[in-house]
Amino acid sequence: MKIYIVNTFLPELNKAKKIAKIILDKRLAACVNINDKIQSFFWWKNKISKEEEIELSFKTSYNKIQPLIKYIEKNHPYECPSVLVYEIKKTNKKYIQWVINETK
Repeated sequence: MKIYIVNTFLPELNKAKKIAKIILDKRLAACVNINDKIQSFFWWKNKISKEEEIELSFKTSYNKIQPLIKYIEKNHPYECPSVLVYEIKKTNKKYIQWVINETK
């Protein structure tokens, strides 16, 4: 069994909290971490942009990755949202089982 972390970044804390709660209510993730005031620098429309963003980090199972990505894309305020998926190569078995159980 494998679990995954899915990250995205949002411009507002209230929107991040709302999405986190809905994702948990839908059981698309077992846990969501919100990291406030991330400084992001990036190319956008041929210039370097700087934004203060909110990072959301979702812990989920394989079968919930696609529905989670679709929900984020549909409800994200950005034209081109960053949705990054990382496979967790190693962690404790109890945590893996907890994530799997909470995202059935």
